[in-house]
Amino acid sequence: MYTFAIIALLGLATVKLVDFLCDVVPALSPVRSLLTFIVAIGAVWALDFSMFEGWATPVRNQNVGIFVTGLAVAGITVCWRAIFAYLTHDRATLDETLGEHTVLHKAA
Repeated sequence: MYTFAIIALLGLATVKLVDFLCDVVPALSPVRSLLTFIVAIGAVWALDFSMFEGWATPVRNQNVGIFVTGLAVAGITVCWRAIFAYLTHDRATLDETLGEHTVLHKAA
């Protein structure tokens, strides 16, 4: 349970850090998704944290466990962006994960 909370809060920190960096350096906005992956994997690597150790799941290579944990942290940022979009009713138009959605048209 604590492992999931750590992953969720690292995802929140990743979202806000990437948003801050993209606000400060507008040239980073086109590569927001790539920056999200870099920050998430870098944070998990710096903390030397693996969700597989927290859940007592054996992994042959610890580096692979850390890398996959970074991918999980990057993946949960999509949930945080969706929650923020729902609460503020403001869609992140520059974010590729939510993107611009068009309304379906009735065919018949």
